Parts: sequence; C-alpha cells; structure tokens
Amino acid sequence: MEKNKQINLSAIRDADWVYNKHILDAIEIEKVFPLTAWMDVCDVGTGWWFPLLPLALAYPDVHFVGMDSVRKKLDAIQDMATQLDIQNVELLRKRAEECKDRQFDVITARAVAYVDKLLPWTKHLLKQGGCWILYKQVDELERQDLIRLCGQLNLKLEKRHNYKLFEGDIDRVIYVIRRLGGTWKPKENI
Repeated sequence: MEKNKQINLSAIRDADWVYNKHILDAIEIEKVFPLTAWMDVCDVGTGWWFPLLPLALAYPDVHFVGMDSVRKKLDAIQDMATQLDIQNVELLRKRAEECKDRQFDVITARAVAYVDKLLPWTKHLLKQGGCWILYKQVDELERQDLIRLCGQLNLKLEKRHNYKLFEGDIDRVIYVIRRLGGTWKPKENI
C-alpha cells in the first residue's frame, strides 16, 4: 500500500480489496497446478507485482523471475522484495519478445495481454513440456481463441479452473496450457 502511494502500481487502494482481488487471486494457483522446488517460474508483465510476490512468499523453494520493461515498476518490486526479505525472486527488465537467452518451466501471466498476442510473444521462453498459467477474466471468445491457438502452436489446454472473487462478484479463470513436444514430469515422478 505504501509503495502504491509513491508510484501507481494498481488502481486498487483499499487494503481489503488488494487482499481479495490481488493476493487471493495470485495464490489461487495452489488449487490448479503444483509448483515444486526445482522449477524456474517466470511472471511475464510483472509490473503490478501479482502474482510474483505472493507466489514467491508461498513457495520459498521455487525460483521466480519477474519480467517487465518498466524500470520504476521493477524498482518498486525490488524494494518490496527486500523489505519482505524475499530471497527467491530475480527481476529482468525486458519485454518478453526480447528475451532470447532464457527458458522456464512455467510462465505466469495476469492481466498482460489477450491470448493471441501473449502465447506467440512468450512461446520461446517456455521449455518444451512446460506450462503457461494464465489468470484471466472469463471471456468465451478468448477461450475459443485459446483453443484455436492450441491447435496452431502445438499446445494443449490441460485445465480450466473457474473461480470467483469478492464473494462471487468477479468471474475468473486460470488456464493451464502445456507446450507439447517434450516430456515434463514433477520431480517426484522422475
């Protein structure tokens, strides 16, 4: 809340709303996809620090990379991570399409872009067999576009998790999309 007063990271200013709309939304992943200690997770467009910092706090043994092109947002996130003593976060000041030297097991994205832009922009960042975890508002047209893109880009929509925020006022969905062409198994199954 203090950092948001200094620079505009979110239009939501009420602490209860931040908790309900941002933090609970970020950790909804626990119901959908198991993050394990050996994973490298990239949060693309992390400028609002969600889901990056709540996930980093919830999963201290997972390595998280926050990627955004806006320096002031990354500086704010670094300040918050330092104040909260979060050790498992690395920040990259790059646009996803410019990052050519890294690949990740998981890519998260929340309120970044429509799927027809986001998936092609970030496919090179995802290891074969890795997954996107997309936090979206329910939109039937976007879901249909996602299904079409899965066929075109050799992807598989593995899960669709619908949930509500604010006691049912906001319909949300998390999509788990796997990049095909390689094997990926949780460490305990290898």
